[in-house]
Amino acid sequence: MEREVGLTDGAAPGSHSHEKFGTLLRRLREVSGWTQEELAERAGLTSHGISALERGVRSRPYPHTVRSLADALGLDEADRARLLASAASRTPTRAAGRRTGTLRGLPAPVTPLIGREADLAALGGLLDQQTRLLTLTGPGGVGKTRLAYAAASNAAHRFPDGVVAVQLAAVEQAALMLPAIGRALGVAGVEVGGDEPVLNALRGAGLLLVLDNLEQIPDAGSVVAAVLETCPSVVVLATSRAALRLRGESEYAVQPLALPMEVHDLTAVEASPAGALFLARARAVSTGFASTRADAEAVAMVCRRLAGIPLALELAAARARLLSPRMLLERLGETSDQGGARDLPERQRTMRATLEWSYRLLSEAEQALFRRLSVFTGGGALDAVERVGADLPQVLESLERLVEHSLVVVATLPDGSVRYTMLEPVHQFAAELLTGDERAATSRHHAQHYLAMATEAAPHFEGGGDQVLWLKRTDQDDANLVSAIEWWIHHGDGDTAGLMVWSVWLYWWLRGRLLEGRRLAEATLELSLGPATRVRALLVTASMAFAQGHLELSGTRWRQARDLAQASDDQLGLCFAIAGVGLAALALGDLDTAGPAFTAVLETAQAWCGPTDWVVGLCHVWLGTVSQLRGDTAGAGRQCELGLANARRRGDLLTTYVALYGLVQAALAQHRLDDARALLAEGIELSAQTGDLANLSFFLESLGVVEGSSGRHLQAAQLLGVSDGLRDRVGSSVYGYYLPDPALRETAERQARAALGDDAIDAELLHGRSMTPDEAVAAAVARAVSDADETSRRNTV
Repeated sequence: MEREVGLTDGAAPGSHSHEKFGTLLRRLREVSGWTQEELAERAGLTSHGISALERGVRSRPYPHTVRSLADALGLDEADRARLLASAASRTPTRAAGRRTGTLRGLPAPVTPLIGREADLAALGGLLDQQTRLLTLTGPGGVGKTRLAYAAASNAAHRFPDGVVAVQLAAVEQAALMLPAIGRALGVAGVEVGGDEPVLNALRGAGLLLVLDNLEQIPDAGSVVAAVLETCPSVVVLATSRAALRLRGESEYAVQPLALPMEVHDLTAVEASPAGALFLARARAVSTGFASTRADAEAVAMVCRRLAGIPLALELAAARARLLSPRMLLERLGETSDQGGARDLPERQRTMRATLEWSYRLLSEAEQALFRRLSVFTGGGALDAVERVGADLPQVLESLERLVEHSLVVVATLPDGSVRYTMLEPVHQFAAELLTGDERAATSRHHAQHYLAMATEAAPHFEGGGDQVLWLKRTDQDDANLVSAIEWWIHHGDGDTAGLMVWSVWLYWWLRGRLLEGRRLAEATLELSLGPATRVRALLVTASMAFAQGHLELSGTRWRQARDLAQASDDQLGLCFAIAGVGLAALALGDLDTAGPAFTAVLETAQAWCGPTDWVVGLCHVWLGTVSQLRGDTAGAGRQCELGLANARRRGDLLTTYVALYGLVQAALAQHRLDDARALLAEGIELSAQTGDLANLSFFLESLGVVEGSSGRHLQAAQLLGVSDGLRDRVGSSVYGYYLPDPALRETAERQARAALGDDAIDAELLHGRSMTPDEAVAAAVARAVSDADETSRRNTV
């Protein structure tokens, strides 16, 4: 017979009546003698979920979850009521230490949303009813995206972690959905270990997740279902042309704007949602557009002909700079009567007619550029546009006309760069027109442009002072680079595909695009390749597999690359391959293989005198790790200093902070706390610049160790909490560049608890977990700099 567990065991009755839910749950579990895993199995939950509840990361457990826990623990009536009351007492709309209303990924509207007041009210009501999945459906151009963003912005205050919007128009595989979500969340290394890093980041989050444009992704519903099932505090607001047909889904069919009922009164026409939108957009390009009774009738008829579809109305309104309302109506009729494909709904046929009409009003050169722009995924910069239109006259002028006609959208990015994109329905229409020889030639020009971009970017990923700039620049064209590589693969040009894969592999590594990078590298290996290209494709496959934790495969690929490089006298490939063999061995703890491998790289590079600085710098740091693990702290410091000098000379932030971490480990081993603190302050700032959250988590953890060793236990606990929170977001407790010592962290937390007690330390750990990366970096750097200044002042005195 199972023993009933009670809080009163060993404690005065009522002495813990005001405990937080997580603290209460942990005490009950510990009294029972069960581990988190055992309780999770009995309650039908996950051990990660139990951990999140006890740590306060999940602050609002569902009632059925609390009841399951109470049943699993075998609580008596009094303790069951206490646990339920503790859960119910949590504030339902704001988690401790978090700000509500944060908006991530939601573009700021440049024009007012017109005619959607009733829709916004209805959507707000559905979200208030605790709907877990709300899907906006409707035809292309009806305004699903704009309405979803507005509804999300209005509801942001209801979610402790705000809103995160993910634009999925460029995603065509369900396997790439969670990586895209992870990037929107700011999760580093989002593909390490598969989908788990993103789900880990979402499990404890109370947010509204906007998933835009799901219709082109086969089996998107399975990914949405996985998010809903494993992340109980996440609400999904999706847009799709059809419902996802998942359990618990609420479908909201977005209708075209209401049409004018009175066609002879301009005020009445303008009062209708469709009339208001059309006239607002038309008058933006022609101030005096539509002012008479005859104009009112023409405007009303335009709205009716276009069936109130917002995109169609906006496209037609762009012609107001040239045509009167009556002329516009007459020209509209010339194409509207033709319709689109007969198997399409009437509204879509009208939409196509509008696009065809706008297209036919363009010059031949403008039409050609319009068609060719469909080759881009997610738009392109001006130089890319000019490349695909190189044989056309006056490309810039044609592009300007396309923007004026609302067929192309200009997007100015935070760094000041400008990109040219198409709304998705317009993009699809243009793609249908790009056929035959023109499509083949345009795709080749596109692939050639991004081949040149990739080869230009490659050395910048290794350093040079503009590493971060090139990483961000490449982010904008990630999808176009993938499209270009796929084009070369499809056409059987393995050497060119391999050149591109090798050029961007380090970008994929740093940005966590591991799944995609590995897929493309392996596809390249299936083609006919020259020896040098095959070596590099093997290296990329090995690197992507290693970062995913597939050590056996990565070791095999690196050894294959080593053997082929030796046979073909490929010295650069040989250096990278031997370094990889050593790295795989280091990860497995095989120091006898790792050390000689890194030494061999240095010897090979010195004899060859080729462009091996990047891998040489890292090999010095990895040799330092080997020395540290062998107990040779002085030797570890010397090797890391050599790696650091190499990285600083080249302006390589990545190798710089990897070397700094090695020096921190050496300083901690020698109890040189002030030196460690100064090194950590720099490493934290550099990790934040590159967006490497995995690395940042270990730097903050080490700063926590330093603070603990200095007797600042509250600060230590907060930093350890921040590190744990970042590691949850990344989804991994390991890191490929070095081997942290977990005993240091355990000692810091144990000493803090001994000095200040569990309650104080638990509160600081929880506070640290609630901090954003930016907040954590600012606080940590300020603390490190302040302590360094204080040390300098004391030494001076």
